[in-house]
Amino acid sequence: MRKAPIVLILCAAFLAAPRVRAASGANKTEVTVFRPAVPGGESRTGSCWTDSIAVARRGAWRCTVGNEIYDPCFSSPDLRGAVICNANPARGTAGFVLKLTRPLPQPSGQSPTHPRPWLVKLADGTDCEIQTGTIAFVAGLAVPYGCSDSKPCGDNGCPYMTGLTANFKHGQPWSADKVAFSSSSGGLKLIGREPVAVTQVWK
Repeated sequence: MRKAPIVLILCAAFLAAPRVRAASGANKTEVTVFRPAVPGGESRTGSCWTDSIAVARRGAWRCTVGNEIYDPCFSSPDLRGAVICNANPARGTAGFVLKLTRPLPQPSGQSPTHPRPWLVKLADGTDCEIQTGTIAFVAGLAVPYGCSDSKPCGDNGCPYMTGLTANFKHGQPWSADKVAFSSSSGGLKLIGREPVAVTQVWK
């Protein structure tokens, strides 16, 4: 679960978008409604207080374990009084069982007709996940997805971060605008922007 950077809106010219970057054979996007298997290992204890922000469908929740927030956590027909948290199919992470200290809340009942992706795999080999905290704004672009090829931050900020805009193009394959940027005391600075083919989508 990644923390989104502080919101800063900077005015800068957009870079010209090159052709969609795709890996060999990346001619189709696989779309999956994710339903995790019950993981083994040690369970944890906590509670869920509202619908998931990351996954816009029934059976997905926003939960806490101590001071940590996990979103999404998933109900499972194989569990009673528990949900599955921290599962990530893009990285092969099974997650853990969260035993609930109180019943799940009533769902809001709001389920969009075309829910946005929660997690995507790109043809360049990276995966990107929707952020459930503050959204970054770079050169006027909202960047609600954080990607796995972002570099570690240091005392002077973050020299290289990547993310996706929410502007998915639903052809075959899908494509998404990938944005590279840096963060420092001077704000967020656009490094580059390009469309990249999407190979897998999880909702």
